[in-house]
Amino acid sequence: MVDGFEYPIKEWAEIKDDYKNGNLIIGNGASVALYQKFHFDSLKEEAEKLKLFNEDISKLFIEFDTCDFELILRLVWHAKLVNKHLGIIDLKIDSAYDNIKKALIEVVKEVHCEHVDIVDELPQLYQFTKQFRTIVSLNYDLILYWILMYGNRHEDGHKFKDCFQANGSFRNNWQDLRNPIRREREVTLAFYQHGNLSIFRNAKNIENKLQRGGFESLLEVVTSQWCDEKIPLFVSEGTGTKKLESIKSSPYLSTIFYEVLPNLITESSNLVIYGWGVGEQESHLIQQVIKEDAVGKIAISTYSKDQNECHRINTLIKEISSNIEIEFFDSQSEGCWNNPDSI
Repeated sequence: MVDGFEYPIKEWAEIKDDYKNGNLIIGNGASVALYQKFHFDSLKEEAEKLKLFNEDISKLFIEFDTCDFELILRLVWHAKLVNKHLGIIDLKIDSAYDNIKKALIEVVKEVHCEHVDIVDELPQLYQFTKQFRTIVSLNYDLILYWILMYGNRHEDGHKFKDCFQANGSFRNNWQDLRNPIRREREVTLAFYQHGNLSIFRNAKNIENKLQRGGFESLLEVVTSQWCDEKIPLFVSEGTGTKKLESIKSSPYLSTIFYEVLPNLITESSNLVIYGWGVGEQESHLIQQVIKEDAVGKIAISTYSKDQNECHRINTLIKEISSNIEIEFFDSQSEGCWNNPDSI
């Protein structure tokens, strides 16, 4: 309760009809609901706990004043590529790159689930996510990727599309993919705003998604395509400013940021936020999603049901647009995300 007012925490079943054919943002809380090891603050900190960094790598994080695993990986990778093309032998750079690469693989193995860990929940996840016309994941894990794979094996007229073509490249005229073709009755477009372990970029900043049907091994995703010429595309952690810099460095992430996010809430499509705390470190995303003249409804999941947190989020959004109607719902209520209906 805040100053005598209490924000109602609704059941998903009470409000779901208002969000049919709307849009969905999923945050880390969605992954944690499926696998508790996703509940970590920093890949870098996890790597340090596992003692995966040598002294030189630890110095780099200090020197560049960052906790961003991906940024340090990219900096050392670029240095290695420059040396290679200039014919320079630098064993220290080579060693640093190998250390970071191995550390990333090991820490991902430590915190990420395997496909078998969530396979029983995929039917419910599919039923929930197929209700929306656009899904934006703020996670770089493989949860949404596995949901898409599962859903597209069904022949029920629904189709998930992540806008990557058969050759692995992103389709620039992605909007055209909203239109159903052949046996499709409805389409859901899916995007990874912070990248994904299955998406890689090369030295020329050309981005491709791993094209391999039916894979289930996480380690295989990270290592099968990872060579000296390309690295995984993901934004791990850091301040909002640093995250925005990483987004702007990628054509794919920039497309989502500038073209997809601003259209998630409109007069004709409402927005559901599941498992995202709408924190200050991601204010750059909030400002893209919620515009001053925006009109519509936003349903935000809450696990803690903390009234002070509801008030903070409500105030933050209302300061941007007073026309947005905000409601909160229980993240564990029936029918939402991985919570099955009782009937």
